[in-house]
Amino acid sequence: MKKRINITLDDKVLERIDHYADEHYTSRSGAITMLIVEATDNQKERRRD
Repeated sequence: MKKRINITLDDKVLERIDHYADEHYTSRSGAITMLIVEATDNQKERRRD
């Protein structure tokens, strides 16, 4: 089951998300998901080193 969460983001973070969404032709929620996945992957790579 999917759960919804509410978060508050700073304006600068929203600008970055919107910029990412525009570059990748996706929605704001899609951009947030992709940024989270990228950050998670980067953390996994750092732990391997």
